This record gives sequence, C-alpha cells and structure tokens, in this order.
Amino acid sequence: MDLQVRAISHKHNAKIAIVDISESMREICDLQKTNPFISIALSKFTLGNTLISLDNKELAKINSNYVSKNGAVKKMIAEFQNNKVRAYAQVKDFDIEEYIPKLSNNPVYATIGTEGQLLNSRDMGLKEPYISTINTDSPNMDHIWMDFLRDSNQVGSLLTSEVKLDDELKIKKVVGILIQLLPEHTQDDIDLLDSKLGNTKFICEVLMKSTNYNQVIKEIFEDAVILESKQIIFECTCNENKILDSVKLLGENEIQQLIENKEDVQVICDFCNKEYIVNNQNLKNLI
Repeated sequence: MDLQVRAISHKHNAKIAIVDISESMREICDLQKTNPFISIALSKFTLGNTLISLDNKELAKINSNYVSKNGAVKKMIAEFQNNKVRAYAQVKDFDIEEYIPKLSNNPVYATIGTEGQLLNSRDMGLKEPYISTINTDSPNMDHIWMDFLRDSNQVGSLLTSEVKLDDELKIKKVVGILIQLLPEHTQDDIDLLDSKLGNTKFICEVLMKSTNYNQVIKEIFEDAVILESKQIIFECTCNENKILDSVKLLGENEIQQLIENKEDVQVICDFCNKEYIVNNQNLKNLI
C-alpha cells in the first residue's frame, strides 16, 4: 500500500514527510513500458512532486512539468491531487549509449540531462493557479527539487529519494523524505539536522529497509508528532469531456475536414494509455 506520513517537531522547529509510492510507480511504468532509466527518473520526479504537495489543501491540484534540454527523457509531467498521483514521460525508451558520452557516466543523470526547466502549477481552486518556474543545471532530481523549494519557499529543506528495481528491472520500491525547517528555527536546529541527516545515503538505506515510517520519523526527531498517515493511489483523471476538449485544439478547419472525410478521431491518454474514439457525429458537436 502506498502511503504518505506527515509529522512535526516543535522542539526542533521542523516538519517532516515520508512518501512511499512503490505500487503506483510500478503500475505507471508498466503502463507506459518505460525502460529502467526512465522508470527511475520518472519515479524520482513524481516522488518530489508528491512530497512538496502534502502541505497544500486536500483538493488542490499540484502539477509539475520538467523539460530537459539535453536529457533522454525530454519531458516529464507529474500530478498530485486528493492523495492520487499520475505521471507521464515523453520518451519511454532510448539508446543510453547516445547520451552517456555527452552528459554523464551515470545513466540516470544522462536520462534527466544537465539543463532543464521545472514548472510547478498549484491550483488551489482560485481564479488562476499559482505558477513558479526555475531553470536547472543539475542532473540530480533531488537537488532540482531542493533548488525549487529554496527558490519558492525561502526555507531550508532536505529532500532525498531512492528507487529500487527488482531482478526483472521493474519498480520494486520508491520512497523519499522531505524535512523543512520552520521559520522560527535556530542554528542549533540546523546543526542537529546536519548531524542526523548528513549522510543521505544512509537515510535512504533505512527507508528502503523499513515499512514502519512512523518509527523512522521518531528516530530522527524524538519528539515528533504524527499529523497524518494516508493512503496514496494511482488514478488517471482522463475522461470523455477532457478528451473532447483536447480534440477541440485541432481547430475548426481541421475538425471540419475530418467531418467531411467521415473520419473518427482516436485519442490515447498519455498517462494511462486508455483509448478514446471520438466518432464523426460527436465531432460535429465541437464546431
């Protein structure tokens, strides 16, 4: 079961969140038939979007787009709303040998790329969503998310994630942690955080081996109070009305030509691969 756990430490002026989206990402990557490197990159990206979304109102829709200028993945989209996630990678498979010599010997870094742009949209149900954008020069998705948090929230944050594949190179576990200092934090709080979390690799190893995330939180901050623990699921939000809206983007002239040629339109959802057929009669209702 995928899970999010949120807690707060008043003694050390910090809030903490742990997210496990292993089942969701396995389903997403299986649907999209991503290769192992895309699976890892997309999982880390989706995990970051989920972690930064937890402080928002439950019905708020948090959508992130990452566009890589030179990485193999090209573009990734992740969405979180009401404890539901969905995600998409533009490129599902590629020849890693084309990217390794140019960018990095780390295949995941070569997948993400060394130049990109992260756009985050937060729709809180107001007139317009709040949109923030940063340009990046890091191939490390955890660092990209921390840069985004520093730029948007002006608060010290630590975000680290880990993705493990099974023997068949399918998603086995996807887990991450986000710790943010509260505005009233002191230098002692910073020093404590550095001493406890200086080795992020060790933290990831603990998260990989554990399923008792409440206990992990207590080991980091002994006074931590668990605020909530909720299930997360993968669910695509595509539907016929949204598909019709996307077909409208073809423009009146092209739709009219389809009608005259008595053609139907096939649309496949990028997120879940569900196929929709907009028949010729329904096309007439779009103009």
